[in-house]
Amino acid sequence: MTWTRLFVSEYFPLFVAFVAIVPLLAGWACYRVAMHPRLVAVFVPRDLQTSYLGALTLPFALFLAFMVSDIWNRETLYAKTVLQEVQKLDAMLDVARVCGPVCAPIDEAVGVYARALARYEWDEGWVRPQAEVSATFEALVDAIGRAEADSAIPTYIRSVLLTGQIELRRLRTDRYFILHADLAPHRWIVVMVLGLLSLVGLAALHVGKPYQLILGLSTFAIAFSMTLAYTVVLAWPTVDESIIPSEQLRRVLE
Repeated sequence: MTWTRLFVSEYFPLFVAFVAIVPLLAGWACYRVAMHPRLVAVFVPRDLQTSYLGALTLPFALFLAFMVSDIWNRETLYAKTVLQEVQKLDAMLDVARVCGPVCAPIDEAVGVYARALARYEWDEGWVRPQAEVSATFEALVDAIGRAEADSAIPTYIRSVLLTGQIELRRLRTDRYFILHADLAPHRWIVVMVLGLLSLVGLAALHVGKPYQLILGLSTFAIAFSMTLAYTVVLAWPTVDESIIPSEQLRRVLE
């Protein structure tokens, strides 16, 4: 079990909600500390320069911006890979149907594999190749293997089918790599630490000032919470079917 499997499951919405609550709880804790009588008695906020807060928030904003940019780029690459899978499946259906009744098992195997992909892997939440999809792919490999041994099928069709099988395996591996390439846990730890430090800096500038604290901490904590939750959701991409021609998608799934 990978660390991502601990979060991505049927409880994924609860995980996103938990992540969103953390900045809000941290903001509330900073408010309580900043309003503590002992701290108010000894701490003088005016001794801090306003640049102090900027020195904390700037690294946080830059790091989060770069992280979100990487995730967006990865989601585009993921969608492009899925589109290539659909196009390859569609092309293999064309070849199998041109081949005629003798290639009917390949036609059926391609359709079963496409439907398994759509159900188990072309969706938000999967973190590794699913056994159900692997089984249908092996069935496709077997069907193409039998076609390779059938002299009634022209050589060029057998070659195209074998090339398509190899390409489908590669695209599936690429999709898995794209999903995991930028999900290192340390990125999320750095974002959380920088965000919490920013909350501490904001509270330090307004120690003993309840209205300024409430306004400053609540707005920053809400913005931090929404951005973090949205980033977590984006981290596990799903297929946007609008980018795939509907007729082509329907053809490989029916």
